[in-house]
Amino acid sequence: MRPYRKTMNVFAILAFALRRWWDEYISVIVLSALWLLAQVLVIPGPPATATLYAMTRETYDGRYWGAADAWAAFKTYFWPSWKWGALNWVVIGVGLYNVSTFWYVPGVWQGLRVVWLVALAVWLALNTFYWPFWLAAADKSLRNTYANVARFWLLQPVTALVLFVISLVGVVVGLSTVVPVVLGLPALLALMGETAVRRSVDKLTTD
Repeated sequence: MRPYRKTMNVFAILAFALRRWWDEYISVIVLSALWLLAQVLVIPGPPATATLYAMTRETYDGRYWGAADAWAAFKTYFWPSWKWGALNWVVIGVGLYNVSTFWYVPGVWQGLRVVWLVALAVWLALNTFYWPFWLAAADKSLRNTYANVARFWLLQPVTALVLFVISLVGVVVGLSTVVPVVLGLPALLALMGETAVRRSVDKLTTD
């Protein structure tokens, strides 16, 4: 699976995602609140994230989904999501440890602080579109999914960067107050990523 090469309209992606999000507003509020609870409980965190994206994929297609569908997705994606979750725990944990280690080290070693900050940013950027590609691909291996995400970034750098920055700002705001999360922000961010990836892949298959 290779992303489409022609630059996509970011505003069209945002408008479509917002419209679909509004159509299912009550459902995405409940889904986002349960997602937040799952992150607090840790163990159900990764499968809740996979479920969030799976349900927003249904929302993208305009298909109705309910609690039974979300629960089925949660059970189906529990172990695959934890492969992704465990990898992220290791990568982000190592990155944060090294950033903190070199934060106050004087001299040339301070340069490593920048290196690790950049590495963390790149990793977070890749994960912004991980689940839309994972759900769309026949080969659902970590390696193949991250390769598809990397190609998307190379072929759609402007679109990917704008959506990544919006997602990053959303996460920062969400960490400072739970209000955006309660109002369905996680589902909206997931829909943005899903819309970008689906339009990229759909254009490739139809052109």
